[in-house]
Amino acid sequence: MTVTSANAAERSPRSEPRLARRLERPDRVAEARMPFHRRFAVWFPLAVFALSRLWVVVIGVVTSHGQIPLPLGSLNIRIFYPTPADPGYWAVMSGWDGQWYRVIAEQGYPDTLPRIGTGEVDMNPWAFFPVFPFLVRGVMTVTGLPFDVVGPLVSTVIGLAAVYLLFRLVDRVVGRWEAIVAVVATSFYIASPIFSASYTESTGLLMVVVVLTLLRARRYWWVALALLVTALSRNIVVAMVPVIIAHGVVRWHRKDEGDNPARLRLGLAALAAWAGILTLLWPTLVSLLTGTPNAYNDTMEAWNIQTKLKLYMWWGLLYDYWGVLGQVLGVLGVAAFAWFMLSRHSWRWGPEIWGWAGAYPSYLLIVTSTTPSRVRYALLAFPFTLVIAWFLQLPGIRRYRYWALAGMVLVGGALMWWWTKNYLVVENLTDDLYP
Repeated sequence: MTVTSANAAERSPRSEPRLARRLERPDRVAEARMPFHRRFAVWFPLAVFALSRLWVVVIGVVTSHGQIPLPLGSLNIRIFYPTPADPGYWAVMSGWDGQWYRVIAEQGYPDTLPRIGTGEVDMNPWAFFPVFPFLVRGVMTVTGLPFDVVGPLVSTVIGLAAVYLLFRLVDRVVGRWEAIVAVVATSFYIASPIFSASYTESTGLLMVVVVLTLLRARRYWWVALALLVTALSRNIVVAMVPVIIAHGVVRWHRKDEGDNPARLRLGLAALAAWAGILTLLWPTLVSLLTGTPNAYNDTMEAWNIQTKLKLYMWWGLLYDYWGVLGQVLGVLGVAAFAWFMLSRHSWRWGPEIWGWAGAYPSYLLIVTSTTPSRVRYALLAFPFTLVIAWFLQLPGIRRYRYWALAGMVLVGGALMWWWTKNYLVVENLTDDLYP
């Protein structure tokens, strides 16, 4: 069942500018007959993402002039591949965690956990999941190109696929306007330059969209396989458990469980359990392959990342920034989002997107630390862009929505510059700024 924009159906076409009508109320039958490359649902998301990547190239080339030399033995940052001052775009986009992925792509994972003089586990590649670096290794083998070129290019191509599939998912489930906003807001998000870096945000977003699309299509065996790939890409697969449950509950509520409801319920329960079990897959593999119990947790603690609930850290962060007022605003923000999630505005998203909209932000609050990385983690929380789309459709704002969208591009582009300069480019070694 395809859900289209309820708001669009309520408005008189005469009240809409002609261009807006054409964009937001497409003739989908006629569009399907067009050559593939001429379809708006194809060229628009690809063009928006390509434009944002060209801007990232400009940002990276210009801001890389400010990067200092990073020799072996640098303070406050682990350097495996030293670079001179002003190292250029590719080096900037392969820095920080990109160095660890390069180690994995070129050398693989170590047989044992390295330790420092006190006997504690040192930082090591086992903290990083294998799908992205092994994919990069394959491309390097075929092309003969170095990691600092292949890594950013592979990440960019994966990001392109993710944004295209994101547009398709939102367009079919929610509506054309919401899909437009989702692609623009995601491509020009403050931390979206990471889609062009040797990081796994592109891979993570792609797998999230693939899982949601397959789940909506009821391709459950393929969902199980996609969950396996997700579990080896980023540590986010547990957030799919509530999504699968929401999918099953809605099928039950609509009496849409087929000829054998008991079998379907058992299968979806097994699929949810599979997603939960997969959370332990990589930690288990790390322990088995290194011969060290609790190897993954010990490795994460080398980065001062403890594998325990961290909601208290967010509560403390609000107080450190803005005192009690910050905590009150934080509670009000969560309450407002909860209200929205329980309203008819979000029900139009379908149980899969709706489930991810609630599960992933909750996962971030409960599991992740309050480091600067939280800004790029939020890239996978794409349903927030649907809240923006809803807001821009409110009376009094709606007529200016495309101007607002253009403003988002301009503001987002400026923030992307700031984020790259401060979180990817290393201008000094005194700030504790980790991307």
